[in-house]
Amino acid sequence: MFRQHFVQMAALCTITAAGLVVSHQMAQANPIVVNCTSSGQVCDRSAPVSFDAFGPGIEYYVSLRAPATHCSPVKYFTTDSRGQRVETDFLAPGQSAILYLGRSFSRGRHTLQIGAIGKAEGCNTGQLRSWGIQAVVSPVPQ
Repeated sequence: MFRQHFVQMAALCTITAAGLVVSHQMAQANPIVVNCTSSGQVCDRSAPVSFDAFGPGIEYYVSLRAPATHCSPVKYFTTDSRGQRVETDFLAPGQSAILYLGRSFSRGRHTLQIGAIGKAEGCNTGQLRSWGIQAVVSPVPQ
């Protein structure tokens, strides 16, 4: 819990100080758009986000931002390096969150799958039809 809070604070300080994360940036997708074919609030499609890892001793996090063009809240999720599902709270348009990914990434290219859950609010009347994300994977500042 403390580590997750530290990761969030360190990343937010980096974002605040620089306006955006530029140092130690690993992978970025601006923005990814996903069209769902399922009914209900859980989208049946995910967004791949690839990054290069330096090895298992380095911890990573992913910074997620809901596009300002969203018209309803969305919750994002992925599975961390321990196989645990990690997720954000529901993010309103333009809001950000950070998910801790862990340190079990071997050296080389990796791909996260980010999923989304909608919330019946705003333009969402009970079915998440599409969603977007801006994602940046970075090592935890040491």
